[in-house]
Amino acid sequence: MIYRIEAFDRKTEFLVFEEELPPGCDENLAAIMNWSSKQQGWEGYELSNDQLASLEKLIGKNVFDPKYTFQLTCNGR
Repeated sequence: MIYRIEAFDRKTEFLVFEEELPPGCDENLAAIMNWSSKQQGWEGYELSNDQLASLEKLIGKNVFDPKYTFQLTCNGR
């Protein structure tokens, strides 16, 4: 699976940027997102501030900005 953090402008709701999570982080990601089942490849999730902070550690980059809402998307390879 390919996982991405997507940032959307709060006013326009347009996608502003996205960050791809590194391959092989599925176990860590499942724990952060509290998933109990395997992802299918079409899901999208609103991210809490705590989830985003944990995901920032996985990508090694701070992306939070209060101007944006954040989602995690999952796409099959």
